[in-house]
Amino acid sequence: MARVKVKSFSVIRDVLGSEVVEIEVNEPQTVRRLFDELVRRYGQAFKDKIWDPNTGQMAPFLIKLNESMISSTLDIDHQINNGDEIAIIFPIGGG
Repeated sequence: MARVKVKSFSVIRDVLGSEVVEIEVNEPQTVRRLFDELVRRYGQAFKDKIWDPNTGQMAPFLIKLNESMISSTLDIDHQINNGDEIAIIFPIGGG
């Protein structure tokens, strides 16, 4: 099991109710499993922000895993480890 700190900003922070939350991820310890756990914990409000309602796929956004930048769509099965820090860097629309 991996305990991961998740940092969030803007609309994601609003859903999580905090800038930083700690999540435990079971095997396999991947970014996908982390997001599965976030959906389980924060429900439809979180899922509506992360998944594209038109395609049913995870929306493209950046994830900072410790000091590396990875993609939500290309690196979803990237391994995570106990003590990792992940920042969800979600694009903001508007003008």
